[in-house]
Amino acid sequence: MNALPPSPLAEEGGDGGSRGGARAALIDESRCIGCTLCIKACPFDAIVGAAQLMHTVIADYCTGCGLCLPPCPVDCIALATAAQRVDLRAAKLRAQRRHARLQREETEKAERLARAARESSAATSADAAKKALVAAALARARGATKP
Repeated sequence: MNALPPSPLAEEGGDGGSRGGARAALIDESRCIGCTLCIKACPFDAIVGAAQLMHTVIADYCTGCGLCLPPCPVDCIALATAAQRVDLRAAKLRAQRRHARLQREETEKAERLARAARESSAATSADAAKKALVAAALARARGATKP
């Protein structure tokens, strides 16, 4: 996750302008199973939805790159001719922001896991100290009752 994926914008000319007569992804809502694989594959955050729920494409954000097609297990995504023009500068900016967000989320997850491991380790040593204290108290109590 250190580098941006190859940009489909470069194939479109990547000059930052707009293009017309473009393609855009369409999701067949009746066949969508809500697996979220297309959401993860889209570098432009053009697909929205939640796990186990139907997804949809934000037509103004879709560049028609087709990266969402291969991961779909039920082939419910198709590319169709789009009527509107796509702002390639905005698409590139969304891709950069998405990449930064994914890196930030990955870093935060690693920090949470490290913190949880430290807390678990501290809790384990605290539990061990408590058990030792109880064992010592039990040993003293047993020693006091034996003549």
